[in-house]
Amino acid sequence: MIKDIKYFIAQTKANFGNAHALAGSFWIGVFSMILNNLAFFIIWILFMRSTGVINGWTSMDVFGMLGVAMLCFGVCHSFFYGLVELPEIVMQGTFDNVLLSPINSFLKLSSSYFSITAYGDLFMGLFVVIFYGIYMKFSFYIWIIFILAILSGCTIFICIRFLYSLVTFFIYDGEIISQQLFEVFLRPGLYPGGIFPNKMKIFFMTVVPALLTSALPIDIIKNSSISILLFSFLVTTFWIFVTIFVYKIAVKRYESGNLLR
Repeated sequence: MIKDIKYFIAQTKANFGNAHALAGSFWIGVFSMILNNLAFFIIWILFMRSTGVINGWTSMDVFGMLGVAMLCFGVCHSFFYGLVELPEIVMQGTFDNVLLSPINSFLKLSSSYFSITAYGDLFMGLFVVIFYGIYMKFSFYIWIIFILAILSGCTIFICIRFLYSLVTFFIYDGEIISQQLFEVFLRPGLYPGGIFPNKMKIFFMTVVPALLTSALPIDIIKNSSISILLFSFLVTTFWIFVTIFVYKIAVKRYESGNLLR
């Protein structure tokens, strides 16, 4: 397992080095995504200022929520982008390369691709999260809770992204369906948790756990609630096991394309 992790780290470094080799293109991609995200921030902040506080959610809370969402998105697409490309890999029949490698297939697949623009989400999300913590004057204890909640959100994001990509093992030409399912998961996480009725909020924290990747870490901080944090760990653990289970079934359905590289 240690060898697999070392490979993953080495491959990630190589991906970043390859992306940065063309420094101009790399930084253009990063800053273009940052500018795109800035426009999104401005729209939400203007909206919150016109509506005022929504069920205890202020404009600064929405600011922090968007930072968490971008950080989770950035972590997944910067370091695990191979999961996003899985449908295309399966359709081309090149998944053989992953299965026949002596490296753990999940880590091999995850690090096989990278997204330059995702680094823009990663850097901006990290900056916003740190700024939010400083602005809200987090204590060391709150910082620990916040970081744990974000780690839980990142794990959920990776699991769901992987699960939706696995659709292609069960449905021919499932790449479009996979992307549409991901959009269904992504959208609710871009809205403040305060706008959802209780039943719908529970739905988006369990069945479609989008709020765990954005609003729930803010809720945990606002309420200083260990119980909500433990709940997020429980949901995350459940989806980890579901992902592993479905992945094992999906691999058994794969038919080799006899294409190695």
